[in-house]
Amino acid sequence: MREATGQPETLPYMPVFMDLRKGRPCLVIGSGDMAGNKTALLRRAGADVRNMGAADFTPAALDEVALVVDAADDARLTATLVDLARARGVPLNVVDKPEFCDFIFPAILDRSPVVVAVSTGGLAPALARLIRQRLELAVPSAFGRLARLAGEFRRKVQDALPTTRQRLRYWDEVLDGRAGELAMHGRDDEARAEMERLLGRTAAGGADPGPGMVHLVGAGPGDPELLTLAAIRAIKRADVILYDHLVGEGVLEFARRDAERISVGKRAGRHSVKQTEINALLLEHACRGRRVVRLKGGDPLMFGRAGEEAEYLRRHGIEVSIVPGVTAALGCAAAAQIPLTLRGVSRSVQFVTAHCLDDDATRAMDWGRLANPDGTLAIYMGRSQLAHFSVRLIEAGLSPDTPAAAIENGTRPDERRCFATLATLPARAAAELGDGPTLVMVGAAIGHRPREAAVPRDEPEPARYAMERAGAG
Repeated sequence: MREATGQPETLPYMPVFMDLRKGRPCLVIGSGDMAGNKTALLRRAGADVRNMGAADFTPAALDEVALVVDAADDARLTATLVDLARARGVPLNVVDKPEFCDFIFPAILDRSPVVVAVSTGGLAPALARLIRQRLELAVPSAFGRLARLAGEFRRKVQDALPTTRQRLRYWDEVLDGRAGELAMHGRDDEARAEMERLLGRTAAGGADPGPGMVHLVGAGPGDPELLTLAAIRAIKRADVILYDHLVGEGVLEFARRDAERISVGKRAGRHSVKQTEINALLLEHACRGRRVVRLKGGDPLMFGRAGEEAEYLRRHGIEVSIVPGVTAALGCAAAAQIPLTLRGVSRSVQFVTAHCLDDDATRAMDWGRLANPDGTLAIYMGRSQLAHFSVRLIEAGLSPDTPAAAIENGTRPDERRCFATLATLPARAAAELGDGPTLVMVGAAIGHRPREAAVPRDEPEPARYAMERAGAG
């Protein structure tokens, strides 16, 4: 931002990191929470903190201190401190009164030894805290481990690479490449080995990027707000992303603009890329030294075939990491406020997929175990087989009146819910829902959802649960 003169706008404060280690003396005047907070922060920075009340202050207290904090909220004392501190060249902070301050305390993001400080010049401390919270997404705690590892190699890199350009090239490859990823995942020995390899290659003028790494990432049930921090970081750093149709809108917006995005389908009833082709694509891009993300709806290990892909890649010498995601049953249940387990009602949860359910798979299923009246059954991709599941579960002994729900496009803006009984849900879902991905839940706990999500008036509530609630008063 520039003024009309074309000169840079004056900074309200000069950002400076002060070394208070080895017990440098600092003075905090006052009592209460603010004085306590400043004392704790200064001690955390290694300072020798001297505390006193406003009535105990004398000018001699300023002798040889590195800085002073006025948290006494005493206007007369503040005026005295301003004059004394400036005459002695001692930096002064007056809590919540920036007009008297020589320095202010920023909002701090601590990823030691990485420290990020955010300031609004004392105008809006709450905004500084909000910015710090946003930065927490971009600066994970593992950055501290990465910084320490880089510190180990700093002198070695300076000795091996004589030019600034070589050193910058090396650190770019380390910090934003495979070595950095290994360090971020706590695999320090492997990261050191990769850094040594890169250092030797860079010193020799080589250009072999080495193999990349594949992240199998859970994108959650649809709502991008349900992504994990690890998932967001992986998506942001990816060179290429292979994603399913089940990945919700907005999730890919976290990707870099230059990242290559490849749709590989994977949605029931739709054309999709064969698994063998997906495996080959993952291997091809990883062998080119690229950072690859395989983005899957829900959790990659819950009916996501992540195990197959990981096994295939490891057989070919490719590093794999798996980032969990919120699986559809958990996301849909939370959005509809349906308890999957409930004391005295449901003691267990079973997850099953209806995808590609044929006659052999139907015969192999243990319908007696699935028809558990004391548990909740979550059926993934169950829309096309809903009528079949209803019949077989009733045949296996589950009451036709058991509460059931079908949730289409769960957690997304276009989510639709259908509540009924096990016997009536197939017809109700066919009439009320579209062709989006649908999760089906069956079990007594579903009857305990909030009143605003109750069964429509034209669908009588199962008598058993209506009586239970009436008796509970």
